[in-house]
Amino acid sequence: MSGGKQMKKRLKYHLNVIGHYLLIGWLIFIVMTILVGLLSYIVMKSNPHFVRGLMSGLSAKFPGATDNWHAFWAILLNNERVTFTMMLVGMIPIPFLYWISYVVTCASVGLVLGIYAAKLGISGAFGAFVLGILPHGIFEMSAMIVAVALAAQVNKALRQSIKRFFANPHYEKSPLDAKSIAVQYVAIVVPVIAFAAIIEGFITPVLLRLIVH
Repeated sequence: MSGGKQMKKRLKYHLNVIGHYLLIGWLIFIVMTILVGLLSYIVMKSNPHFVRGLMSGLSAKFPGATDNWHAFWAILLNNERVTFTMMLVGMIPIPFLYWISYVVTCASVGLVLGIYAAKLGISGAFGAFVLGILPHGIFEMSAMIVAVALAAQVNKALRQSIKRFFANPHYEKSPLDAKSIAVQYVAIVVPVIAFAAIIEGFITPVLLRLIVH
């Protein structure tokens, strides 16, 4: 098989894997957001004073016009760090650990929506989701899912290598295509996270102030 055909075959395989993980990842997002959102809504409704304090804190954290660049860089560096950490965790030969950061992020979204629902009602929470989370979240969460998919491939290859090493005296090289994984991370995850940070740093605060104030 020629080099071009091999590359095309590998690319198709990786895209299929990413597509599979995107489906699973968004299903997890929906389920976690709803469950945590409902739970936090129930808890917050029974503690109205606590809700008011949280809403004041959220309002204070929305950057003003002079703070947008600071917010952008803080968000960018944090999210790039999170996705890079996912890749590093993927090197630990234990499956599914690389999902932890993503699941926690999904839960945090549900928590925020539950707080908004307790303070502003279901319509307010829906508005917060549409205006304050969805614009940047669709890119940020998708990039995180792609990072999970890449980390999963690294993890699987390492576990297979360890298994072969102990089970087969004629140890064979891991099937991991490290170059392809790295290229996909740099070409997909890094720029998409940056684009999401631009939206979250400059646009999201303006939209959310319409709801909070």
